Amino acid sequence: MVVCDCTSLTQAGYVGEDVDSVIMRLWQTAGQNVERTERGIIVLDELDKLASKRNKHGGKDIGGEGVQQSLLKIIEGTKVTVNDKAKNKSHQIDTRNILFLASGAFIGLDQIVKRRTASKTLGFGTPASSSSSLPPPPGKRPLSSSFGETLDDSERTERLVKIKETEERNKARDALLDQVEPKDVLDYGMIPELAGRIPILTTLHSLTKNDLMVIAKDKERGVISQLTDLMSLNNCQLEFTEDALAAIAEMAFCKKTGARALKSIVETTLLEAMFEVPGSDISHVLITSDTVLNGACPVYTRPAEHSNN
Repeated sequence: MVVCDCTSLTQAGYVGEDVDSVIMRLWQTAGQNVERTERGIIVLDELDKLASKRNKHGGKDIGGEGVQQSLLKIIEGTKVTVNDKAKNKSHQIDTRNILFLASGAFIGLDQIVKRRTASKTLGFGTPASSSSSLPPPPGKRPLSSSFGETLDDSERTERLVKIKETEERNKARDALLDQVEPKDVLDYGMIPELAGRIPILTTLHSLTKNDLMVIAKDKERGVISQLTDLMSLNNCQLEFTEDALAAIAEMAFCKKTGARALKSIVETTLLEAMFEVPGSDISHVLITSDTVLNGACPVYTRPAEHSNN
């Protein structure tokens, strides 16, 4: 299996990678074995970047619709020639049995589905718009919660309101994407021939706070495990409390940039500790929710403190 980035693909004859390079990469990944290559899997990532662009200046769209048309033959089934420069030989690879998977963010596809499914009825029987059920605008809270609150209570209330608003928006977006049809993909910019060759459409739901906590605590590829291993090089143990992990997940959830926000939040939280630990006798660093939310100093433990205890 090989994952190919569609953003670098262009039409033949232009600067960039041709569509045939996708088969070449699969052939190299399969150990230059033709039989294994013909039963391989190709993931066309960032396919939404190939959506046909409406060029106002009349220029040619060499990285959009043209690449989609070049992909048609390969997905349908054809023979592609790959050159083995080391042995000065060429091989014919049949793409009929290669499984093609396409993925992409498709930003704005939910709005296309919303326009298609929106009710346009008029007169009696038209459902009234429930404006009262909409979440309050960002930065505003109900007046009833603004009296008798401390600053910490006020900030926590604002954070909880922001989390609730984000959850409601994600649920509404996921509900729209569950109704996606090939026609919506065509309106997004895919040509009908390519959409017909990829008949199965499925969507992924937005990440929740619990999902972000699981990603953060992943022992193999999680950002916390990477920084824990980095701290262990200085004979120091790094520990996060459950409240700290929940705070990190909440902050990443509100940033709306997915799991990539975890790395920036954790590194910002550990910025001071990364300078304090090297060359010191600190043996343990404890990160609390106060450190994550308010920038408080982490709790450092030294060997002398262990002996006293």
